[in-house]
Amino acid sequence: MRLLEDTIGQVRIFSDRPFGYKRYHVDWGDGTTTKFHGIWYSLEAVQQVVYENVEVIDCGITSKDLK
Repeated sequence: MRLLEDTIGQVRIFSDRPFGYKRYHVDWGDGTTTKFHGIWYSLEAVQQVVYENVEVIDCGITSKDLK
């Protein structure tokens, strides 16, 4: 089960805990998702990545263009 942690613009950040560690799932709002492992990324770090990219996405560039 995924828990909604934060919403930034059209981007939603979910978390789950499948085997005792936390994973973050970022739904970019355009049908793509990105996973962040909780051992290496905190919620604040994932939010920072989203904040850095959300302005670009709002300008019409999708997350596929960022990879």
